[in-house]
Amino acid sequence: MWDRFAAFDPGLVRLTSAMRAVLGTAATLAVLTALRAPETVLVVGGFTVMTTSLAVSDLHPRNQLITLGLGVPLSLASLAAGAALTPYPSAAKLVFLVVIYLAVQARRFGPRGLGLGIFGFMAFLLSQFTQARADQLPQFGASVLVAFGAVTTVWYCVGPITASRALRRLRHTFDVRLHDVLRDTASMIATGQDIDTRSRSLQDRLGRLHASVLLIEDFLDERAVDEDTAVLLPRLSRVEVAAHRLAVLAVRAMRTPAARNDLSEGTARQRLAQRIRALRHQPTVGTTCAAERCAEGYEGGPANRPTGSALVLDCFPAVDELAEALRVLGPRDRPAGRRTPPRKHASPTFGALPRRDTDTESLKRGATRQAFQVTAASALAMAGGHLLSPHLWYWAVAAAWVVFIKNESTGEVLLQSLRRLAGTVLGVVFGYGLAALVGGDGPVLLILLLLCMFGMFYTPSHAYWAVTFFITGTLGMLLALMDTFSTHVLLLRVQETALGVSCGILAAVLVLPTTVRRASDEELVGFLQVLDRLLRTVAAGSTGTEIKTSWVRAAHDLDQALKSFRKACLPLTHPLNPQCRRRHRARHLLELLEAGAYHARSLAATAERLPAGHVPECAARLTAAADRAHETLIHLIQVTGHRSENASQTARPTVIRALSRLSEEQRVSRNWPSPEHRLLLHINRLDAALTALVRALDPLASDPDRTTVVPSERADIPLPHGPVQAAVSCAVLADRCERARAE
Repeated sequence: MWDRFAAFDPGLVRLTSAMRAVLGTAATLAVLTALRAPETVLVVGGFTVMTTSLAVSDLHPRNQLITLGLGVPLSLASLAAGAALTPYPSAAKLVFLVVIYLAVQARRFGPRGLGLGIFGFMAFLLSQFTQARADQLPQFGASVLVAFGAVTTVWYCVGPITASRALRRLRHTFDVRLHDVLRDTASMIATGQDIDTRSRSLQDRLGRLHASVLLIEDFLDERAVDEDTAVLLPRLSRVEVAAHRLAVLAVRAMRTPAARNDLSEGTARQRLAQRIRALRHQPTVGTTCAAERCAEGYEGGPANRPTGSALVLDCFPAVDELAEALRVLGPRDRPAGRRTPPRKHASPTFGALPRRDTDTESLKRGATRQAFQVTAASALAMAGGHLLSPHLWYWAVAAAWVVFIKNESTGEVLLQSLRRLAGTVLGVVFGYGLAALVGGDGPVLLILLLLCMFGMFYTPSHAYWAVTFFITGTLGMLLALMDTFSTHVLLLRVQETALGVSCGILAAVLVLPTTVRRASDEELVGFLQVLDRLLRTVAAGSTGTEIKTSWVRAAHDLDQALKSFRKACLPLTHPLNPQCRRRHRARHLLELLEAGAYHARSLAATAERLPAGHVPECAARLTAAADRAHETLIHLIQVTGHRSENASQTARPTVIRALSRLSEEQRVSRNWPSPEHRLLLHINRLDAALTALVRALDPLASDPDRTTVVPSERADIPLPHGPVQAAVSCAVLADRCERARAE
């Protein structure tokens, strides 16, 4: 059961945040009640605790404390400004707009800027909610300090989370999700039925495994990496790539039906499934017994493997590769320094590639544009909300503010607005039912309020309608505790929310609008630029430690860019999108990019294991292949920037998911290729994916001037430089590389 929690909540981040919010609120209310504080002061304290859990999104405990410390003076200043302006409603609204503009502008500083903006906005909103006066500032300020003190005590005294413990939890999530991938792979091989359904499920499992790797990368980026953790990310990437490759080969093998009377094929599949099941114990336990169980299932080389089809036999070396990657990675609870000789990791500046989320110019432009949009939406919400209710107009402003958080295009704002409105309507019904059922029982209402607060923070952010549902439920319990609960207030809540989201949509359409296509094209160009840097690094022909590290970093930057593109395309790929043709085209583009990102990760993972002085001939071929892929990439960037509307009139493409597309690629060789040939293979297949992407973006555009050749056992590869004088097969190339290394 604990493993299921770890798989659902990576690193137990949401569970920790929810428990901190509930315990912090309970501690704050207990202290203020003991001090005989009035009801309004209790609301200020509880609201401040909730704001801290919303604003602090850092993964590293030290960074969480820094953001929390910066939030204290900012909250006090914003609350004081709102209280001082309460007697002057017009001035308070104008200053509130200034606070909103500055809070949105702070998003240019990344997650911490977003959190500080939330602190400033929520504190001013709190002053309007409680109608704070200047003579109440000492009590309210003390309540805010008590809230921050309770939060700090709960966070760092009651079960403190250290950096090593947080990293160990993230590793636990990785192990559990890898366990799920191996279980589904073994089940698919053993049964050999419902391959399409099982492959789709396996694709989702692989996506969750990849998300855990990205989360570990984000955590490592927030802390100083020592010698023991410097190699963690490349090793995790190696395990992930090996698991993904095994899944691709397994789906490819299972799509070929076995003869009913072919006993050798059935035996081979059963032994393969048995080997994968034995491998499941290695990542999750990491003990000597588990390693012995894996060793018992080891086939001992090609000579001891069963007879069967070539596609099934291809999976056995993939299992061996995954077992070796897990052995190098080791268990998550291994002490520092054990079984891991100290290695000097690469300098963070040498060969480092700029991260997409640290592009300051892009953040500044986006924050400035969105600041004008949010300010305009808030101004409209203030005017309309005041007409609906002179005392509760701030609900409309809060709705207009929220729908722009982490959203860029008009489509994203529209989708977030619909989620907000749906969650509010369902939450009003839920809150009304609970309040009517409980009546005026204060302790029960308080318990229900804390449970709704727990659900608010434990619900995944992508299920925003559920988050809003629990927020509205929390508000309903709060109104019941304050004896201001009524049907009129709940209906007014729905009206103010509908007004706020409508103002947000209107501002997104009229004020510096960004269409979904423009936003997705910008993210696609960013993805292609990161990929271009990766290919230029490969074309440099160097295999030093620093360059290898930059390959791994480039691959993960590519994953971040793909994540941004997926989010930008969400309004198009959403099932509620009525334009089926555009939805299928967006999903088709996404599956091509996912296939390309898989080959990029495989490039980086293979390069990390490449020997220090590999064969010059192989390096020349890698450079030539990277140059060819670079040419396709340049052509693709040009097509992306100038593609016409004719593509939308073409036939609707077939969406088969990335795992199925990868499994349909041509089989290369019966023999396991060398690392050099593996690099060449992935570069050429990446080039093929880019060429397919050109056709998908604009079917009427001409193809690149050359034809991409995916190397196979019998395919001839032209020499990289000058006229073609001879042709060398990949098998001969591998033999030459092996002989040169031996010499």
